[in-house]
Amino acid sequence: KCTTEYEQKCHQEYEQVCNTVNEVKVDYVTKEKCALQTEEQCHNTPEKKCHDVQKPVTKYREEQECHTKYDKECHTTYEQSCKTVHEKQCKTVMEKECTYVDGREKCWDEPREKCWDEPRQQCEQVPKENCKQVPRQDCKTKSV
Repeated sequence: KCTTEYEQKCHQEYEQVCNTVNEVKVDYVTKEKCALQTEEQCHNTPEKKCHDVQKPVTKYREEQECHTKYDKECHTTYEQSCKTVHEKQCKTVMEKECTYVDGREKCWDEPREKCWDEPRQQCEQVPKENCKQVPRQDCKTKSV
């Protein structure tokens, strides 16, 4: 008789995790300290001297001069215009025609053209120009 047995084995794994950390670094510097001495130093200092001078000044003032001008603006519209016109209509009709021959009535169909005036509406688009005066300011700047 055969049997399968399972054996449990455990082990540890290591994972490397990195973080960026800001660190304050202080450097200590050793300085040599000396005693102070007073020393007289001389040098030239520029000095600014001012005085008033009369000078002619011309002042300008700007003014705007405006006029109202009118521009003509137009646009076209279309209106329908209709009128009654008459057209001649004709139709061939068969009329019974009869005569007496030897005392007997003899009849036959005779073609005849019948005509009449047929009224109908005839319409067309008629252009109409609409214009209006549009005000606008015309300004000029002048110095006074």
